[in-house]
Amino acid sequence: MNNNTRLFFSGALLSVMIGITSCSQDKKSEQAEAEGQEHLEMKEKGHHQKEETHSHGETSGNGHGTHAEMKMGQNKTWTPSGNGIDLIKSDFHFITGNLENINPVVKEVDGEQVLELDSDGTPAAFVFHNQYGNVGMIVKLKKLDFTGTISLIHHAKDLTSYDFIAIKGQNMKLGRVVNGQEDVFDEGDFDSGNDWMSLKVTAAGTHFKGYVDEKTVTHGHGDKMANGFVGIMVDGKGKIQIGSIETAVLEDE
Repeated sequence: MNNNTRLFFSGALLSVMIGITSCSQDKKSEQAEAEGQEHLEMKEKGHHQKEETHSHGETSGNGHGTHAEMKMGQNKTWTPSGNGIDLIKSDFHFITGNLENINPVVKEVDGEQVLELDSDGTPAAFVFHNQYGNVGMIVKLKKLDFTGTISLIHHAKDLTSYDFIAIKGQNMKLGRVVNGQEDVFDEGDFDSGNDWMSLKVTAAGTHFKGYVDEKTVTHGHGDKMANGFVGIMVDGKGKIQIGSIETAVLEDE
């Protein structure tokens, strides 16, 4: 084999070895990049899970209702537990009426704790201690032998100033009370049996809506209100049960 032939084969062998080394390095680089991306995705996933757990986390104490301090953009779910009277005293305050007007008792129904109110016919409104601006609220409730009006109130200052949705029978009103005078923005009828219902109100900027079981029943417009309390008002006689109350901070519509 002459020198030219030797040089040719030596060059070809060197090229093959360089190609193999290059491919191996590329594969290692691709593998490292993939592992790095997987680590990043897992880290981000874990971060999001932590954020979700934190923002939707619930705390409880003293045997009272399960609840968490609401911050902007977060949700809060309240469920009853413990003693009914202590529960109301701890988590709410009255803007009209008092404990004797609703006789709160926590009971177990179908394996779940519910707050049962026995209204004596005197108007009573109890609200969370925090005040909110744009807000949504869903109350899971069941009317037993209750006759009268059940209202979800928000942006409440006192009995003379608040926004509301109010149901009586199969009718819903949506409106506002200013200086003790009621202004109805919208009114509608809905279908509901004697079982549990989800009663929902939203206030987003100048848009106000009322729902029953996620179906829109009323929709009205009004000036954006200053922050106020959110809660429940009962005006009638008989018993109702409350399974949960959810609140959420909303954006302007």
